[in-house]
Amino acid sequence: MNGFIEERAEKYSEFFSLATTDDLMSGAVREFDLLPEIADKLAYYNIEWDFIPSHESLPFNETYVKQMYPTATREFFKSHSHNSSLFHHLARGHRRQQGYVIGIETTQKPIYLPKNRQFYGTRYGHDATRDPFAEYMGAAEMTNGTRFNHNYPILRRFFEIVNEDWKKRGLIPEGYRVTLCPPAVFNLIGTIFHPEWSATESLEVTYYRDERGNATVFAVGANAPGDFSYVDIIESEDEVQRTGFRIALLPDETRFDANNQK
Repeated sequence: MNGFIEERAEKYSEFFSLATTDDLMSGAVREFDLLPEIADKLAYYNIEWDFIPSHESLPFNETYVKQMYPTATREFFKSHSHNSSLFHHLARGHRRQQGYVIGIETTQKPIYLPKNRQFYGTRYGHDATRDPFAEYMGAAEMTNGTRFNHNYPILRRFFEIVNEDWKKRGLIPEGYRVTLCPPAVFNLIGTIFHPEWSATESLEVTYYRDERGNATVFAVGANAPGDFSYVDIIESEDEVQRTGFRIALLPDETRFDANNQK
């Protein structure tokens, strides 16, 4: 099933005007394999497989930001949380996925209207049964049945339940975990492969952990059709409740070499 790797590599090469695709694919990407029957089962949950180009081939630097975040605010490079800028948080966090294959949920989310019940799976979000994760949301006691109006404990419980069930069913590749789609991955995959995501004004919640395990939480989204530049650090539970969330299958954090986090 690894034909997607060459296909994605060609798309990256074209988008970033690279002379070759050779450096894009690390050994971990070239060696990745997933049984077709597992990929088919994950497709029910709208999981699409992509890979994130290596840091050596596509570093998250100012040149990258100019291309991928064209309408980012002037605060992007200004120190914000823990004396770090958005740029610093994203550049360091993105290193965790670079050079790896990842699974990303591709369902387009509905436009969120506060105090209204809207569900994933269709453009306008009227049908709760169209969200393939509905059963896990019920088990996690997301009583409103939507991907909005949640909090940290409920999200943590939701992912614990999904990971436990998918491991029992053999749906998680060895060394991977189910979690939120990371900020820079949302920007990269959305910009190049899923511009239709930007048709929704609603924001999504996501996070990065630092080397001490502390999480910085972000809201990400589009500033315009095809422009995934919006990203900001959020700290209050009220801000989290107003965001949706997108699922991802990512390499487990224990696999990363400490030197890769500098």
